[in-house]
This record gives sequence, C-alpha cells and structure tokens, in this order.
Amino acid sequence: MAVATQECSEPGCTRNAAFATKTRPAWCDPHITEILRLGGLEPLEPFTKPAAWRLTRCLACGCEAHYRLEYTLDKNRYGEPTCRACFWRDWAEMVRQRSGSPFHCDEAQPGAARKLAEEHGFEYLEPLTAVVRADDPHRVRCRYCGRISAQRTGDISFGCSCQSNPRRDRQTTNVSGPKNKNLLKDSGLPVLDWWDHERNDPAAWASVTVRGNRDAHWRCPDCGLRFVRRVRDMVTHRQCPDCELKRHAAWEAENKRYERTPVAAVPELLAAWADEADPSSIMVGDGWYYRFRCPHGHHPRLRPQSYLQSGCPSCRGNETRQARLAQVEADPTAFGMNREIAAQWHPEKNRTTRLETVSPNSRKIVWWREPSCGHEWQESPADRQKGQRLRCPLCRTILDSLAYHYPEIAAEWSPANPLSAWQVRPSGQTAFVPSWICRNDTGHEWNATLTSRASGSSCPNCRETGKSKVELDHHAAAQAVFGNAASGQPIRHDAFTRRGRWLVDITADLGSGRTIAIEYDGSYWHADKTEIDTAKSLDLLAAGYLVARLREHPLPGLPIVHDDYTEIVVHSTAPDPLAVLQQVQVWTDTRTS
Repeated sequence: MAVATQECSEPGCTRNAAFATKTRPAWCDPHITEILRLGGLEPLEPFTKPAAWRLTRCLACGCEAHYRLEYTLDKNRYGEPTCRACFWRDWAEMVRQRSGSPFHCDEAQPGAARKLAEEHGFEYLEPLTAVVRADDPHRVRCRYCGRISAQRTGDISFGCSCQSNPRRDRQTTNVSGPKNKNLLKDSGLPVLDWWDHERNDPAAWASVTVRGNRDAHWRCPDCGLRFVRRVRDMVTHRQCPDCELKRHAAWEAENKRYERTPVAAVPELLAAWADEADPSSIMVGDGWYYRFRCPHGHHPRLRPQSYLQSGCPSCRGNETRQARLAQVEADPTAFGMNREIAAQWHPEKNRTTRLETVSPNSRKIVWWREPSCGHEWQESPADRQKGQRLRCPLCRTILDSLAYHYPEIAAEWSPANPLSAWQVRPSGQTAFVPSWICRNDTGHEWNATLTSRASGSSCPNCRETGKSKVELDHHAAAQAVFGNAASGQPIRHDAFTRRGRWLVDITADLGSGRTIAIEYDGSYWHADKTEIDTAKSLDLLAAGYLVARLREHPLPGLPIVHDDYTEIVVHSTAPDPLAVLQQVQVWTDTRTS
C-alpha cells in the first residue's frame, strides 16, 4: 500500500495519516486505534483503509467480529457502541421485557440457527448468549469472504452482503468509465421538448440529471410561455402554469355541465344504460355507481361520467392484454423480464401459466429449470431479482455473471480459481486476483482483475501494443533460452511495500521453484527513474524473485546489493538479445544450483 502523505487530522498530531482523502479527515494508526476504543473495540488486524473489514474484539463482551472504520465513526457520532453482539443482546432483552414474555426456546434452536446459517452461505461459529432465545444474536462467518459478524436469525437469512448481486445495468454499463448519472439530455423523455435552450446555461444541459433539484428555464410547446421550475418536478409531471389553469377551468366547466345533464340526453350513455333507475332522472355527474352494458356484453358498475369518458374497463383490459400478447410473441422479455431468467422458465411444470403473462415483479411461485445442470426449483420472479440473484440456487451460480455476459473472456478463466466464471460479476470484486489462461497459447497464464478484463485487457504475452521492438526481441530471446517466458506480466504479492502491483517486462519460470524477473531499462526512458526502478527491484526481491536488469549504456547502476540481483549493461547501438539472455541464464544457474 502506498505510504500516505496526508497529515493526521487529530489536533496536535504531526504523524502521517494511515490513508489519504481529498475532503474528509484522516488519522494516523495510533489515533485510529483510539477511535476504535472509543467505540468499544480493540483491533486484531493491521489497518488498511476505512472501507475495509477489520477483525476486532469487543472490550465489553469479547466477541470477535469484522467492522469497518467508517461504521465505527458513524456509531461514535451517536454515542453507540459498535459491537453488534452487545447491541442485539440488549435489543432482544428489551423486546422480551416489553412483551412480558421470556420467549424461552428449546434446545433445538441452536441447531436451527446452524442449519439456517449453512443454507445461506455462512459457517456457524457459536451462539452469543448462554441461553438461546428468540431474537438473540449468533456469531457466523461468511464462507465466501471470511467476514465474521454477529447477527440475528432474521439477518442471517439475507446472506452476506458480499453476495449481493446488482442488476445487469450496473454490471455491464460503463464498466471502466464513470457510473451512469441518468442525464436528462440522454433520457429521451418528452420534457426535453420543453427545455429552454436560449435561457438555460449550456453547462446545465450537459450535466443536469433526471432527478436534479436545480431550477431551470422551460418553454411551453403549446402556448410559448416561459417559466422556471425544478427539473425533477417537470420530469414527473410536466405542465405549463397558464395551460394548466385553462385546462382546470375547462374541467370545472365540463363537470358543472354534467351535473345538470341527464343520462338520457347523452346518446352513448343511453345506449349502454342497463340500470333499473330512470336515466332521465340521473345526471351524468352523479357520484353513484350504475349498471351499464357495453357492446361486447360486459356489465360494469360505474359512475356515468366515468363510463362516458373511459368506456368499459373490461374491454380496455382486453385490448391492453391483446396488445401485450402480440408484443411478447416476438420477445418474451418485452415487458421487463430478465432474458437470462426467462430462458430458465420450466417448459412443463407451470401448466397453463404462460411466461408472456407473468410480470417480472410477480410474487406468484412458479417453476424454473437451469439447462446446464438440470436443477429445478420454485421461486417467484420478484424474488429472483433480489439479494444474491442466483442463477441456480443449488450450484450457487449467479445471474448476470461473467460467463453469461462475456463468454469469450470466461473461456480464458483458469480452473485454478476458487470460483467459476458463473459465480463472479463482470465488475465485481473478489478476495483473490483471478488467473487466466490464453486461448491462443495455453502456456500463457497471467493474473488480472475482473474489471480490467471486462474493460478490454487481454493476454499480456500476446499483446504487442505498448511494447517496443527491443522489448519484443528480448522476450523472444527469453523464450528461446528459458523455454517459457511471459511478457508484461502483472505481479501482486503481500511482500510488496512500494506498490500493490508491478508490471514486469519479462518473467520466466526456472523450474526449481524460482522465477526470474527481467527488466529492460532504456537509457532515454529510465534516465530519471532511478528511484522507481530501485523500488520495483526491491519489492520483487522481497517477494522471492531473481531480478536481472538490462540497463542501456550510459545509465548508472542502481544502489542495490543483493545475492538475487544482477545488472547487465547493454548497448542500443549493438543489440544482441540472445547473447544477453544467455548471460542471464548463466547467472541464474549459479543462483539455483
């Protein structure tokens, strides 16, 4: 992790902060420890960053669990201890006292809690009360991220937050760029025709969102009136002040006219009248419900004015239904059903229920089948889009996975990874850096994050863009000498202290449990990079690599003294990559023999 240069925000402290921010306070490690103690915790792990989970121990009850510094800061503002074990124990006791019942549970309750935890991705550790009763907390550990927490059984049933699976638009839109801000100009909404480009600043047009609270200038497309109104109000209900007054006046006049007009005076109403009451004595604006008969034989009970203005509700529903069925015949997901979910609709067990008639927010329990594994289960469409959003609850695969959206990238997913490509999101974070195997050459294996792959990164060995000819020539020579060599390999290691990741020009497995990292330092580009070249070499040495730097004349040597480090002077005017790499091989033989 990079060393923070921001000073601690605690008054009088001159130490460097353990992290850096642009606008918020930052503290040194001793003061972060004091903040935790103020919240009733002591740290059991080193601090990394405010949003990272850190194992702690409660000073009151001794419960060990993970919390974020941000969470403790929030609780400290309200004078509330951070420990959830203490909080939920006190809360459960308060509920029992208010209800006047002890709610003692039998001995099967811990077993039920254990079963519930295992069903929802947790390892059950222990109950957090001597006698287990309703609403008491339990200590569990997530099987996926390892986070330990104190939770009630109701909270356990939601699963760990690391398993929450955002919907598709958040997974595949702008993976590498800024998040979609729902800009008004890109919304396609009818209110865009009302935007007054003459009076509004062009910067507002470029930046305002559909939920913006700022005032803007608008121009009515009907009467031309210019007025000012908040953006979000116009998006939800666009209206012109003058036109709205005229419409309201016309509406009131029509209502008053209907209050004096009998049903018998309106041919449309008289033809549909099927009530026992005399239509000549009932006004169109009457608020009571009366029976009508539409041309298709429906008999709705409505207010006369409602029937006159809207017609038969059954006919309207049938028209809407037929229009919807016509659309979904071509596309079953036309009304919002996730395509991936729709493809799992069970073809046999749902009987007369048709996919086209089921809303994506329906709570009706229906049957699903995953074609790849054959597993079948029942669940409502609405629940499938919540929380973990599993593709198959038995295989624990997820919707909108890397394998579903990027099958070409997933084909390079290494089987050595602890999860499959069906269990990770394209823009998700994993506790490990995934390994990949090149589809063009299975000897090429490298590590890269999911976001970088979804953003377009590819095999560093096959990629020539960004590599000079001299680097490509030395890589080819390394392959000839060592039999295997990777180019531009990103390397991460816990021993790195200068950076979290380094890109190495050439790496080669020496077959004896050692790996050599070879760096080519051009005299022009590395003339002022002595400090960074030294830091990179020291990190690689700390991680156990043999390091060979090929430094062009007249670059000076680096101030490094280490048995696993060597430098070879090369000349750009007389390059001889094969001879240089053979010289490196001779040196590696002395270090591995």
